[in-house]
Amino acid sequence: MKIRISDTFFKIYLKYYLFRNGNQLKKIEQLNNIPTTFLVISNTALGDLILSTPAIKSLKKSFPDSKVIALINKNYIPLIENFKYIDKIIPFYGGYKKNFKTIKEIKKHKPQMALIFHGNGPQDIQIAIYSGCNFILKHPTNSNFKKYLSYDFKKSKKHIIEERVDLVRKIGGKKINTTMELPKLSNQELINKYSKFKGYIGLQVGASESYRVWPSKYFIELTKKLLENNEKVLTTGIKKESFFSKKIISACGDKVIDMCGKTSIEELPYLINNLKFLITSDTGTMHLAIALKTPTISLFSPSDPNYTGPYQDKHIHKVIKKNGEFVNNKPKKKRSNEAMKLISTQEVYDKYIELKEEL
Repeated sequence: MKIRISDTFFKIYLKYYLFRNGNQLKKIEQLNNIPTTFLVISNTALGDLILSTPAIKSLKKSFPDSKVIALINKNYIPLIENFKYIDKIIPFYGGYKKNFKTIKEIKKHKPQMALIFHGNGPQDIQIAIYSGCNFILKHPTNSNFKKYLSYDFKKSKKHIIEERVDLVRKIGGKKINTTMELPKLSNQELINKYSKFKGYIGLQVGASESYRVWPSKYFIELTKKLLENNEKVLTTGIKKESFFSKKIISACGDKVIDMCGKTSIEELPYLINNLKFLITSDTGTMHLAIALKTPTISLFSPSDPNYTGPYQDKHIHKVIKKNGEFVNNKPKKKRSNEAMKLISTQEVYDKYIELKEEL
């Protein structure tokens, strides 16, 4: 693992800080009163943020008189900015460059406890410490900084949503809700703009890691079958994944609409909300569809649906799981999508027929 000079500097600075503030950090057994202000951290990817919404909601419902300050990746704030369970959103810019500015902003609100629902270490724990939090809880982690946490959660065979709401349970939260939720789609201009895609089947052609991508060849075979059934088809993904869309359109014709990179993060929910189904691997767009109650067919092979798969409204979500964990024995950058090749076109088409008949 590459050691950066900045990591070494802040590691040394943290020791100095804690020497000067030796009584700040406390264990969960020392919690006597419910904090008046919570800092919640979910500052990584799109899917991670959506998966954190049940825990954020459970926190606010359990402690409605406490203020909830959320540190969110700046790119995804438009998706969550009107979330009624958050009182104040602070943008996270990544890296160390703007950390002190971010910490200064957090400190204005004087949080007593940080709940790290998903954050990249070691920055997440350090930010919580420098923000003045007395108590810091984080989902199960192997971080070298976990000695600073108020409680050491152990990894178990739970869905990732349950892991996160466990943090709320640990501090006495009783109003637990495990349903992912997003702010109501109320922008009438965007409602009108994306209404033309009502009834389309969406193909999420990419994924955050290449080894989770279903091969273009299989998407092409599936698209041809869908078009034969008079379905309307579009592709979703980020701009660079339009490469996959062009392959599908080249093979299947211009009836397929390429929407890769053509929606902002604010607009994406309006598109996904109109879809008849979304066919996808384990991606942030999959979690977005689930939160919006858009039916999905999700393809799992290297990852585990029992950990990151659909956890609500299961009657409208079909899951295909293959034993592709063998690719996880290699570093992520060296993994191929051979595990995803275990999922055949016919299997996905059969799930499409099942879902179509059931809805």
